[in-house]
Amino acid sequence: MKKTLILCTIILLVTGFLFAAPSWIGVQGVGSYQQNTTTIDGDEQEHTANLGGMNIAGTLYPGESPVGIGFQFGASKTMKATRGSTELVVEDYPLTYNGAVMAKFRAGMSEMLALELGAGLMYERTITTYDILGYEAETNLNTLSVLTSADLVVHLSDSLALIGGVGASFPLTTKGTYEDSVGTSIEDEYDVKGYTVSGKVGVGLSF
Repeated sequence: MKKTLILCTIILLVTGFLFAAPSWIGVQGVGSYQQNTTTIDGDEQEHTANLGGMNIAGTLYPGESPVGIGFQFGASKTMKATRGSTELVVEDYPLTYNGAVMAKFRAGMSEMLALELGAGLMYERTITTYDILGYEAETNLNTLSVLTSADLVVHLSDSLALIGGVGASFPLTTKGTYEDSVGTSIEDEYDVKGYTVSGKVGVGLSF
């Protein structure tokens, strides 16, 4: 009997700890609008793009602390793009992969609703492969950006949540590399200024 009471007490304590922690992990659909100005050899080029993609995202909180760590990993596809006033053909554009880590602050609005505000860093990479006169070539575009976000988390139950929000990112540094099968290797850094705004909605498991 005593062992049973001890076991029940431990289970209740662990369960209470898990339910008190508002952590979550889930899948989100993301739509983004991007506007950048790239300067190459003194020549400025205006670029815009509409992108759609998916992220695996979440926020981990230690116990009942309102401060946690947010993360996201995903990929997006360019749906529409322009350079200056010229619309580009984007059917063969590759996916852009991303990963981000953020500091998150949670403000509880009710038992079901919480607002999460975050800021951190995001890394993006786009890999393009193609043939030049029969030679294989590959270009990589790597961008490090500041990322901010505001998410509304709706806890439908102790284990299920809906998450929707907005985000904005600003490029800090952009580097490109070119390599081909004949041994040519070029690396360059680009002066890129601009922003990307995004909306996201998804479902997650809370724990």
